Amino acid sequence: MVESQRPALLRIADGMLGEQWYRIGLQTDHVGFMYNHAYQDHHGQWHFVSTTHFLLEDNAPNTLTKHLVFGANAPHALKHARYSNQGRGQRFMAEVDRLEGAYMATVERATQGEATTVELDWSFDLATFLAFEHWLATTQPQSGAQHVIRSPDFERLRMQRRTYRVVEQNQDGYLVENNAPLAPSQTQLDRRFKPLRLNMAGVFNVVAANEADAIALTTFRQKTRYLFDVDTRLLDHTSLAALHLRVNGVDHPQLPQELRLTHNPVSRAALRGDPRDHSGEELRFPITHPTIQTLVQRSMANDAAATIARLVETAHQQIDYAENQPAGSVLTALAEGRGECTDYADLFTTMARAAGFPARNVYGLAYKDGPQPAFMFHAWNEVFSDGRWQAVDPTWNQVQVDASHIPLSETQAALMMLANNTGQVSFSVLGKEYF
Repeated sequence: MVESQRPALLRIADGMLGEQWYRIGLQTDHVGFMYNHAYQDHHGQWHFVSTTHFLLEDNAPNTLTKHLVFGANAPHALKHARYSNQGRGQRFMAEVDRLEGAYMATVERATQGEATTVELDWSFDLATFLAFEHWLATTQPQSGAQHVIRSPDFERLRMQRRTYRVVEQNQDGYLVENNAPLAPSQTQLDRRFKPLRLNMAGVFNVVAANEADAIALTTFRQKTRYLFDVDTRLLDHTSLAALHLRVNGVDHPQLPQELRLTHNPVSRAALRGDPRDHSGEELRFPITHPTIQTLVQRSMANDAAATIARLVETAHQQIDYAENQPAGSVLTALAEGRGECTDYADLFTTMARAAGFPARNVYGLAYKDGPQPAFMFHAWNEVFSDGRWQAVDPTWNQVQVDASHIPLSETQAALMMLANNTGQVSFSVLGKEYF
């Protein structure tokens, strides 16, 4: 077939063939690499492989790998996919296959020898995978133009809508933005729609490099600090109804200079989000597992409020707190009876969803008493009931979360960690109220 007669979709796919390495930097530190590889096998099937590797803490690497395989013939349906997320005590894997027109996922969650099968309500092919690139190639949009695509979210085991915006068309190609969680927020594409450089969450810079430079990680020079000092001890902090704080040592437009907190501090992400997006099975939330079902049945009560209270208490009772010892998955935490705050949060979200309540994990800061009072990174939950979101904290067995909890977006959390590594971040108490 003459190249000019080849379908635009396949010309775009041809242009993406080959290998590309990227260096991931955090300011002056080289903390990871990305690797993309697109190829056709001897059957004509299209393969797209991507690996992202981070090393932000000594001996605690994190690696995400995704491999998509599309059929050789139109409509080039997704035939097989493999996804893994491994690091800091966790290992999640999903194998997706197309069987008799339907997609089934085989999921492993850090429990040796145990896998579950989940049916997926997916429809996905090469045209959907390359929909954004096809839009750029065929419409040549101007700055400000937006395009919505569907893409598989393997962590959530569902198709997600993502919006891309053209920032500008320049001599290299296109500069585009997207707001997908844990994905590049701004990307410079070349004329073949391959990334040249990326900026992730305003914190990480990713630049095309050769393999040797990409994988030559240096020791992360800045020790991650998880505590933020506060100038006043907060007595009986679990009874705080309101808290007014000044944030010292930060200078970034996405980080506030002052915080006015109240009890049940529901995050902006939950207020904007659709509760239906926080329901159902995910890699981290094995809602259909028999152990989860048994715990949920023991926690059911006559009304929603009482059931939520019992779910909080059940999650709190199943795990002993082990600082800096993450279990890594809900099933491992239950089997070993220990974990960190994230394990409590994962367990509650899993049980709440299994009981029919939309629920999500929340990440931010919370007060920690001690010789030097401070705020620390912490995880808790939001659960949707009676038309509103309610914050709960199973680590501390709180059905009504106190005002010492500070929800942060993923970008804000990364910026706070970075700011605390490079300069002293602290809090000053400007006012407080108790129940």
